[in-house]
Amino acid sequence: MKHFLLKSLTWFSFIASLAFLIVLPARAGASCPSKVALEKAIQKTFRQRLDVVDVKPAGSSGLCQVQIKFRSQNRIIYSDPRGEYLIAGQLFSTKDGKNLTREAMTEINRLTKDEIKKLDKLTAFVVGEKGPVIYFVTDPHCPYCKKAEQIIEPMAKEGRLTVKYVLFPLKFHKGAKEECISIICDKKGIEGFKNRYRSDNQCEKGKKQIDEAVNFLMSKGITGTPTYIFPDGRYHSGVMNKKAIEEKLSKLN
Repeated sequence: MKHFLLKSLTWFSFIASLAFLIVLPARAGASCPSKVALEKAIQKTFRQRLDVVDVKPAGSSGLCQVQIKFRSQNRIIYSDPRGEYLIAGQLFSTKDGKNLTREAMTEINRLTKDEIKKLDKLTAFVVGEKGPVIYFVTDPHCPYCKKAEQIIEPMAKEGRLTVKYVLFPLKFHKGAKEECISIICDKKGIEGFKNRYRSDNQCEKGKKQIDEAVNFLMSKGITGTPTYIFPDGRYHSGVMNKKAIEEKLSKLN
């Protein structure tokens, strides 16, 4: 199920408060407000440290993209060029319907080679032995994940890709975490996952792996399932059809 839920209500309160916040004006002649000006204004308003990582023009939108660090997570808000307003929410292109905010989030949270290696340690089971590797972030209770699996599993069996499953039980799916842990502890693999296997075996190894997977993916801005992580470190949340997957993989060659 495609979800873009944030980790806590604190973030919702924070981001909602930013919608029409007046900030300190940037220096005259600057194309975007300075990091210092934005950071001081935000910290003064919310009385907490909030690092502004980067500020740059948001394409041809006329806005400035502001990358901030909130609870170790990279997030994006927008400012007008003069630094008089901050705007929270998703930025879409009416020309082609693209979600520019999601694309920018994917880029700033792109996984490094070392982080890709970390995913190997968090992988619960693998389908396929040939082709490029896709890390598939999924939840046993997620109905959209089932649709995604019906697309990627045949591709893996045809030798067109290798799918490494990373289990990411969503908090509002009651019992999903326990299922994921017991699948790992009892080594039930893909069949156990499909059959919603669950046992009383909640071993420490399974608990640790699931907790590490959830915390790591959340730190990279991944909050929902299904999510595909590609060899170049970029990811996509939401079901992808076969053509979209093929196009993405072709661009990696």
